Amino acid sequence: MVGSAGVVTPPQALFVSYTSLFGGAERILLDDAAALADPVAAGGRVAARRSVALACPEGPLTERARAQGLTVLPLARRRVELRTSARDRIAAPLRIVAQARELRRVVAGLRPGCVIASGMRALLSCSAALRGLGLRPPLVFVHNDLLPSPLVGRTVRAAARRADRIVALSRAIADDLDPDGRLGTAVEVVQPGVDLDRFAAAPLPALPTALLLGAIVPWKRPDLALEAVALATRELPGLRLQVAGAPIGAAGVELLAELEHRAAQPDLAGRVDLLGPVDDIPAALADATCLLHCADREPYGMALVEALASGRPVVAPAAAGPLEIVDASCGVLYPPGDAHAAATALVDVIARADQLGAAARARAEAHFDRATARARFAALVDEVAR
Repeated sequence: MVGSAGVVTPPQALFVSYTSLFGGAERILLDDAAALADPVAAGGRVAARRSVALACPEGPLTERARAQGLTVLPLARRRVELRTSARDRIAAPLRIVAQARELRRVVAGLRPGCVIASGMRALLSCSAALRGLGLRPPLVFVHNDLLPSPLVGRTVRAAARRADRIVALSRAIADDLDPDGRLGTAVEVVQPGVDLDRFAAAPLPALPTALLLGAIVPWKRPDLALEAVALATRELPGLRLQVAGAPIGAAGVELLAELEHRAAQPDLAGRVDLLGPVDDIPAALADATCLLHCADREPYGMALVEALASGRPVVAPAAAGPLEIVDASCGVLYPPGDAHAAATALVDVIARADQLGAAARARAEAHFDRATARARFAALVDEVAR
């Protein structure tokens, strides 16, 4: 297995992802992998590069991982949609167990310096795979989401107790996982940053334009964005909305059809552009006056950080991740789920876009530099890797 995968020596880090979809969590995974693959300085000189591999199903993530130079160990593809039926709730743990069996063989063959589980399902797979394995490698859990239910929370916390290091993307995620500090394994918060050179500030567009950036899934609340824009146009007749993102799963496809229908109604006709997936995020932000975010429980919010780095103010719910990213200097936070409040915030932000945009860029430079986040993540992993 080692030879056929192209791995000559055991990698220092084996990343594991349950899925190969490509969204914010997967972009962060690749950035963490790049952090570990950076040259290691020793004695004032560059000594070596850490070797890094990725185990996950084939798909968009593996394509980008190979382009980044990572060794990829393909796993079987499994259903990734949210549990929506009793039958699916029964099948979900079986899929975790099946992936754990695969991972156990991979880890036994590779003998990596550590295993890094990206997300809750990867943690459950990795925890089961490493249980009872002789001389098991240290396990690092990168926690990138809020717990969806009490039952899942109990299961994830039990697995997290077996991790040697837990890294959360936000304080909201860390507190959700370990609200009373009794987990037993310290939860380190490392907020991902962005390449500040790539996301340079650009002049504001001539027409007021809000950008909704993210996957088309129900929990992101793109429906609320359309309602907020429809209300805001009463004071901003020229306001437009650009929706950048692809639907995920059957629920996402159904939601996209609903958005198309709503966008065609008289109060929004000609104002909404459904762009689909957008690869050039800096260009999309440059074409916008502000970022509009609507998820009621956003665990972190990379799109918000990217907007700040682009000198674009943010309108977002006052909950979870956005509370840690956006302050009054660079945007407006509104009560989650309140379309009228979101509309009022849009009008306010667009009126002050120049002032808020300059402060947004300054906040990104002060708090969300990718180099700082990379260095901290690599140091945490180095502390436990064999």
